[in-house]
Amino acid sequence: MSANECPKHTAFLNACTTFSNTHVIKHLAAKFGLDAQMQCNKLDANKPHKLFAEELLLLTKATYNPDTGKMDTSLVDGLLRELNLTAVPLPAANTEQATTSLTDRMLEISSATGELSAHTLQINATNRVNRRTKEQVVKRAQCAVRELVMLMNEVEGKFQAVPVLSCAVDAFGSMPLPGLS
Repeated sequence: MSANECPKHTAFLNACTTFSNTHVIKHLAAKFGLDAQMQCNKLDANKPHKLFAEELLLLTKATYNPDTGKMDTSLVDGLLRELNLTAVPLPAANTEQATTSLTDRMLEISSATGELSAHTLQINATNRVNRRTKEQVVKRAQCAVRELVMLMNEVEGKFQAVPVLSCAVDAFGSMPLPGLS
């Protein structure tokens, strides 16, 4: 066995397989005029063709759902996991900030972490992880991270909206007041 041998089951190859199983690649490729069969081959680990960065971006953008405002970023997430990185989509600067209240966002974070706890207990009890469980854990963890980043973004936005008032409250709270301290 060579020390330079690459692992056979990488996060990106798993993401390609999951993406192919989730979507009809021919429809996605047609949205941007890509060769449908070639894209199917590029997402298949057993084929010699490789996916280009531009194609990865176009396929990801083709999954955008205007009703939910979301897209399937699993290919990008798999690529970043190969680099031990993760990414979270932020709201566009020109759109309304958030329709989700801070309370609802915290409940979503709690729900995601609760499901992660349940999966962890199941994994510890059985001492094995199948592909379905792994995908569920990764999906819920990404959801929790995304919601946490959105929460940070919203709180930061609220602070930036009234910085003078916030600084005054901080200063007032930290200053010793004569006769009261």
